[in-house]
Amino acid sequence: MNPRAYVPSAASGLLDERARILGQQFWTGTLTRSEAAAKILSAAVDSGVAQLMCHRHHGRLAEVWGSDEVTAAVTSMLVRYALGRAEHDGHLDPDRFADGKLSAAGWIGKVIGTMRTTRILREMSVETRELAAPLVLEQAAVVSAEDAVLAGTVPEVDESTRGLPATSATIRLVHASALHQLLGLPPLSPWNLADEQRADLQHELESRPDSLRRVLAGELAGIEGSVRESVGLLWADWNRDDVAALHALTTSERDIPRVLASAALRPLPRPTARSGDLERLRARARDGVPASATTVVSEAFEAFLDCQVEIHTDFDRIRRRLTATETARRDASREALPLLLRRASLQVGVDHLDLLSGLIALFIEPLPVADPAYFTPTSWRFPA
Repeated sequence: MNPRAYVPSAASGLLDERARILGQQFWTGTLTRSEAAAKILSAAVDSGVAQLMCHRHHGRLAEVWGSDEVTAAVTSMLVRYALGRAEHDGHLDPDRFADGKLSAAGWIGKVIGTMRTTRILREMSVETRELAAPLVLEQAAVVSAEDAVLAGTVPEVDESTRGLPATSATIRLVHASALHQLLGLPPLSPWNLADEQRADLQHELESRPDSLRRVLAGELAGIEGSVRESVGLLWADWNRDDVAALHALTTSERDIPRVLASAALRPLPRPTARSGDLERLRARARDGVPASATTVVSEAFEAFLDCQVEIHTDFDRIRRRLTATETARRDASREALPLLLRRASLQVGVDHLDLLSGLIALFIEPLPVADPAYFTPTSWRFPA
């Protein structure tokens, strides 16, 4: 029997009846749509149905993180989806329950079961190569990606692996994306860091992986001032409550800052190894801006590709060291990128961080389980 299948209970029966009454009151005009929807959702929470559905879909995660913690996070997402926000209506329509044919408890369970975070965590319980289908993660030194998320550690992946390049970077993005959404954490700000600061912080992560957690916790003994400054810039857009919440959820075994920073600082993964994908991305960047800006935007795209994306060709199935020429080109692109972004953004009529966001998203959007919103400074995107 499928453990996630909907099975009616006394609580769900009471919720269904309550939703039927509220739906009829909406029909007759006694309640507005928003009032009826809010009462139905309140009944779902008060009756324990929402908590039951959270446990059904997040039982394994709750074993490590705590059921109350997971229920609170998922319920917050449920409220946003069901009731909406000021700029748009929610998806909970009281009218659908008025005739008693549709179960409100079943609807709550279906919504929680199909939430993006739920799907990510459910897919993470299978082998990693299936996790990113249709991408191929051919070798990963973790039994399942879910275990890596629960442990909060950065997976060790063979650097010379066949298939999708930057496999470890892809896994880091998946883990960090799930943690950002589940815990409601804001994005980090790697664009605040100079290249030297980024490199130093990456080295610190590799040599002393607990440094970031210690800095955020105020344990500064033995931490160099440059590291403290870089951590401050990386977490610059977080308020004290965000940092306090992160610190409360972090332990030496569950090092969330390390996972988030590793994803934010590493080069972006290529979506696939097919040559046509790069041409498609080039065309999207070129065709998504005014004709007068295509040349400089293309130059910015190539510089970004050189210095921020792991390169992999169709016939180069094993990653190799960069040649001296390629290294020099990458260094030159890294120095030229800031100026190119500013020139291109002036031509397009957006901020340079908007253009940077669009370029980052081009390489994250094809990943089926990573949300680019957590890895870009703004929401600006090239038209699809």
